[in-house]
Amino acid sequence: MKRLFALSIILALSLLILSGCVRDTTATQNVGSPTASEPNQVQIDETDFKIASSITTFTPGTTYHFIVTNNGRIAHEFMILPKSTGIMSGMSMDAMDKMALAKAENIAPNQTVTLEYTFARSAAGSHPEFACYYPGHYEAGMKQDVVVRS
Repeated sequence: MKRLFALSIILALSLLILSGCVRDTTATQNVGSPTASEPNQVQIDETDFKIASSITTFTPGTTYHFIVTNNGRIAHEFMILPKSTGIMSGMSMDAMDKMALAKAENIAPNQTVTLEYTFARSAAGSHPEFACYYPGHYEAGMKQDVVVRS
């Protein structure tokens, strides 16, 4: 009887240890910096004065994880906006902020920030843009047209 009891305890402890190892392995896979090769990861590279995106065609209803890196020498922002029709020039920053679908502000040189955004199903067929609207940046070329699939 003592031998059966001892064997039961050893088996139970072994199972606990093994289940703990499995959990740790899973957690390790989800920790760390995401890479552009993972599904729905979008690398955004901002420089003085350009925005480049690893993906420019998006699917409505899908959540994307944007990894925005400022490789420029001055601070930038990253905004996802409805397609500009020229009405934004002369518009206040507060008004543009209200129009933004998503944004990350004050991204320092060599800094990386992340944000998640899901293009609404109602955005299907639209052509939003990624932009930096700090004074003079948009006009200097800090914009990237993108497409949301129909």
